[in-house]
Amino acid sequence: MDLDYVKIIVTIALAVVGWLIGHYFMARRDIANKRRELVISHLIETYRVLANDISHRQQTEATNLKLENMLSDIQLFGSLKQIELAKQLADEVANGGSFELSPILVALRDNLREELNLSPVKGNVKWLRFKGRTV
Repeated sequence: MDLDYVKIIVTIALAVVGWLIGHYFMARRDIANKRRELVISHLIETYRVLANDISHRQQTEATNLKLENMLSDIQLFGSLKQIELAKQLADEVANGGSFELSPILVALRDNLREELNLSPVKGNVKWLRFKGRTV
């Protein structure tokens, strides 16, 4: 009779330990998925603003503010390569020089495509801009 109690207690203990371990790993997976989702959504928005609102557009107070925000987002959510490109771009702008967005846009595009399991794309971003369009 005592052996039956031991078997029941061991079975219950194993079930509880299994549940705790399963819960721990599910919680970690959920946190990682949420973090990935947040980073991807911010980088997609950053890519869109850089490509559509800033690139090849007239420099205004609004575009300057958007560029500042986008560089901050890249330095918060971006990869090491993207962060280096953002710092380089910030230095170019701070020194009053012209700046090229293509390297950072290509880095964002490549990273986002990889994260979303899309096939890689080679080459630079192609631009289409119509005259007379204002920001």
